[in-house]
Parts: sequence; C-alpha cells; structure tokens
Amino acid sequence: MKRLIRIIATVILLTVIPLTASAEGFGIKGGVNISSLRNVNAKDFIGYQAGLLYQVDLPLWFSVQPELMFHVKGARINETDNSFGLGYLEVPVHIQWGPRFNDGNIRVFAQGSPYIGYAISKDMKDAEGNQYSWKNLNRFEYGVAAGIGIQLWHFQITGQYNWSLGNLANMDLAEQAFKDILNESNFSGYTISLAIVF
Repeated sequence: MKRLIRIIATVILLTVIPLTASAEGFGIKGGVNISSLRNVNAKDFIGYQAGLLYQVDLPLWFSVQPELMFHVKGARINETDNSFGLGYLEVPVHIQWGPRFNDGNIRVFAQGSPYIGYAISKDMKDAEGNQYSWKNLNRFEYGVAAGIGIQLWHFQITGQYNWSLGNLANMDLAEQAFKDILNESNFSGYTISLAIVF
C-alpha cells in the first residue's frame, strides 16, 4: 500500500509541476570552486566548474533548477606538499525561493541543493610522483549545498557552500598509505557561479 501511495504521489507531482510552471529555460553555467578536505591538514584548492542547466519557475516564488556539471576539486596536503585534483560529473538539483521584482526580471533567492556525482578524471600522485590507482578512491560522491543568488534578466550569479557526505577513500580496497592520508575525509567548500538562462 505504501508503495502504491508513493507511485501515485510521484505521478501527481510530475504532472502538476509542468502545469504550474510559469516559465522555463535552458542555460549554461561556469564558475570557481574553492575546495578543502575535511579532517586533513591541507590547503584550499581552486578549481573550476562548467555545465548545463534547466530552470523551471513555480508558483509562490519557487523554482527548480537541475544541472549537469563538471567540477574539478582538490587539495594540497601540508605534510607532503602533494597537490591532487579530481574531476566529477555532478547532478545537483537546486530548489530556489525568492521574490521577483521589475515584472520578474530581477530575482533574489536562497537555494538548497542535494547533489550526486561520479569521478571521471584524476591527478593524484604519491610522494614519489606515481599516480594512485582508481581502486583507492570512492568514485561516487553525494552531498548537500546551501547558498544565495541573484538573477538579473537572463544572468544568474550564485554563491554556495557544499557539504560532501561520503568518504573520498575506498576503505575496502585503498592502499594503507592512501588511507592514512585521507581516512574519513571528503571535499567540501565554496562555489561561485555565473549562469546565462535562455
């Protein structure tokens, strides 16, 4: 019975959202990541992000903005002075709320964003300069983010903080040296973005 109720609720939601949407549009987005490692003595890493978005405006000043993004995150470990970076394909879903002004051309909003990602590129070397293999890494990531933004006509500027909730190291397969450096650590940090919505 509970499963039937979930299915019906999902169908109703997917039917109602397009009917109540007042506007929608595709867009492109890019920006800067400032990532750090939790539980590790490391310096911040400046990376980048780029991708596509789809924005749907809803009643009561709400909007939903799913995205497909490529994020580069990393760190510089203080003890070894090794820097490393990972490139993630991420799917965040931003739930935005904020008032509109000037016939809807100006919008100030707050947003909360669950996200999932998968690492597709890496530059991670040990102290001797050898690349760590993929077996050391948990390539899946997930987390939540919160931030604020402003949209002026077709231009959207956002700033947010991202909390990754999974472990970076694959605790079952990782080499001991890798576990020693990154045990129970993950990427978190700030993103600043500019998007153009068509």
